[in-house]
Amino acid sequence: MVERDRARRNQARILSTLAIFFSASLLAQASDRGDSPRISVLGRFDPALIQLVNDVVTRAAEKLRDERCEQVFADLRDGRGRILRENLPRGETALGFLRWLIFVNAAEEGFCVQRGMIAATNPGDRIVRLCAPFRAIARSDSGLAAALVIHEELHSLGLGENPPSSYEITRKVVERCGR
Repeated sequence: MVERDRARRNQARILSTLAIFFSASLLAQASDRGDSPRISVLGRFDPALIQLVNDVVTRAAEKLRDERCEQVFADLRDGRGRILRENLPRGETALGFLRWLIFVNAAEEGFCVQRGMIAATNPGDRIVRLCAPFRAIARSDSGLAAALVIHEELHSLGLGENPPSSYEITRKVVERCGR
């Protein structure tokens, strides 16, 4: 049992590394052509979810072009007390960092099903796990779904939860970025 868990963790690390290199390659190719890269969604293949994620991330990017929205990265701090904007890689903006997030279809993963989550990102991790409710929200309220992607980006830069609560984080994003 322990060996199987270790093998799964190793497999997850390898997949994450491959995803990062694959994403970087796509970003470089898209930059060379001057167009926006398509965002992949790892995990169980779901073309509808891939399209929704691309639409929602495009909407989130539009929001982050507004200085007022990007200010949310200065409003919140990580567990060490650092302003999240300070955790962006050198020379990177919140808009640019958005393209480095790695999305995973986690709709069937236990934590999504058991906890009824929408999306999840561990603080400091660039992997955004999308749960089943994300699809419904993206279809019915793409503005809210874009705010949720920005919410997850904040976690990827080190923001923890409780405090602030998930609701408070999303409320702050909507307040700054709109719905």
